[in-house]
Amino acid sequence: MVKQIMVFGLLLAGAGWPAMASESFEVAVAHRFVGPIQLEGGRLLAIDRTLEMIQSIDKGRTWTSIGPFRDAAGRVIIKGDVRAWNLLRLKSGEIAVTFETTPPSQGGGVGEGTGTFFSRSRDEGKTWLPPIRVSWPRSPANPTWLIQTRKGRLVLPNEYWRTQPMDRGLGVCTAFYSDDQGRTWQESRDSLWVWENGGRQQGSCEVPTVVETSDGRLLMFMRTSFQRIARSESRDGGQTWSPVKLTGLLSSNSEIFLQQLPGSSELLCVWNQANKREIETGYYRARLTSAISKDNGKTWKNFRTVAMSPGQTHVTRIPATDPVSFLKTPRPIPRQSEMLGEEFHMNRAPRVQVIGESAYLVYTHRRYRYVGGKVKRTVNQMRLRVFPVSWFHSAEPTK
Repeated sequence: MVKQIMVFGLLLAGAGWPAMASESFEVAVAHRFVGPIQLEGGRLLAIDRTLEMIQSIDKGRTWTSIGPFRDAAGRVIIKGDVRAWNLLRLKSGEIAVTFETTPPSQGGGVGEGTGTFFSRSRDEGKTWLPPIRVSWPRSPANPTWLIQTRKGRLVLPNEYWRTQPMDRGLGVCTAFYSDDQGRTWQESRDSLWVWENGGRQQGSCEVPTVVETSDGRLLMFMRTSFQRIARSESRDGGQTWSPVKLTGLLSSNSEIFLQQLPGSSELLCVWNQANKREIETGYYRARLTSAISKDNGKTWKNFRTVAMSPGQTHVTRIPATDPVSFLKTPRPIPRQSEMLGEEFHMNRAPRVQVIGESAYLVYTHRRYRYVGGKVKRTVNQMRLRVFPVSWFHSAEPTK
């Protein structure tokens, strides 16, 4: 593990990241890694793909299993065909976990046990309360990342994928909310999807991420196939949402993550910024970009390249010069003739957790190359990168 960390440390330094230091490193973590959050005493808690809790005593460099989620009687409460989504430290001091059972995207169908669930721990993860259903029974709900507002409301953004014969389907976003620490849940009144130019341009909104702004509004960002990030706002804590609008932030049809930087009113966004040519040639999930908003999401500055594929360039903001139009990437990996380097790196699905002065960035990293004219995947990892939060405010390298 030490050797692996050193290799990643050199990669960070070579890509404009801080040189290898006690607060800056990158390691491979388990697939479907969720977290981390900090426990009392300084340990870090996360979840691995086996649905077991894992802990780190060295700020995330190494991880060890501490067992499954159990209730006070010792029964395992999260098992089977389940996907955990996030861990959250609540204002009460408790820890919350959200997860979904039999995800429809994995071909499990919508059976009686399908759903989104919530549980809490009052003793730093040693035991967990019985799971509470969030979504409707037999519903194909796909939750994302739970937040808690300053007033204490829990808000869980959600996506449904609607299909019908001879149709590619439609992604529709909503939000669940709870005012009693997750004991009971309600769903927002509005369903959100792209509706531009009076409905002449319609399309899916997917994988929503929500953050509370300094003035108490909720801001939701969603991915689309219109080369832009979509947004909606709520002024009543998630009960109702404004009509979807496409922003000026260029994006491929890839996941986005919003986070409020603790101790400030600044918002952080990390996503796959891509121009039209990159989307058309398979580089739509290669460059991860970060940006900061100091006015509750109206404008964005401090654009930085978080990760990219060999041959791509560090960029700040890519201008939205092309008109809004539907554009689905024709291929997930570039053709051999379109490769910008010997390898293609896919960097996607970012999540950020701020602990103290450090940012914990988790993302999926895959590498591909052509061997004898055929694509070969050489790396398939989830990575955890730890670095100072101040990096997001620093200038983008000019080289």
